[in-house]
Amino acid sequence: MESKKTQMKAPPQAGAAPSDPAVPQAGIKELEAQVQRLTEIAGRAQADLQNAKIRLEKSADELRKYAAETLLKRLIPTIDNFQRAFRHLPAAAQDPEFSEWIKGVTAIEQELLRQLTDMGLTKIDALGQLLDPSRHEVLMQGPGKEGTVTEVFEEGYELHGRVLRPAKVKAGDGSPSQSTPQPGGATVSA
Repeated sequence: MESKKTQMKAPPQAGAAPSDPAVPQAGIKELEAQVQRLTEIAGRAQADLQNAKIRLEKSADELRKYAAETLLKRLIPTIDNFQRAFRHLPAAAQDPEFSEWIKGVTAIEQELLRQLTDMGLTKIDALGQLLDPSRHEVLMQGPGKEGTVTEVFEEGYELHGRVLRPAKVKAGDGSPSQSTPQPGGATVSA
């Protein structure tokens, strides 16, 4: 019987450089490359997670900012009706008996407008402005500087810069406006 003594070598310790040339250097290089690749993948995944978190926060902010949009769109005609009513007050409204009532209704309208403004609703300033198709709906054209709003038929409104309803306007067509000569050489546009 033959007995051979086999020597068993201890495996290299982690972090120690192998001293035995029998340990394949190619395997170590491959493992190092794999570690580097997995580290890069983990870094990209972490960056993607951060970007997704930022997108979700931005989306939530947008939702909060424009949550009242539908309600405001439904209230805009009410604002229009208040304004029409005040423009067409009957002659009897001059009676002192009605003046207090009118003051009360005016206060209600002003409070409504203040509350809506606090929510971010703003009136589009249109008169005299250059036409902007995203903010002005041209219903007709007439005398006046071309491309400029010369009359506002119905106010437009925005919520935090987003147009809820464009202003309905009359635009200048470039023809001279009719003017009336006044004493002293001044003219007044009609």
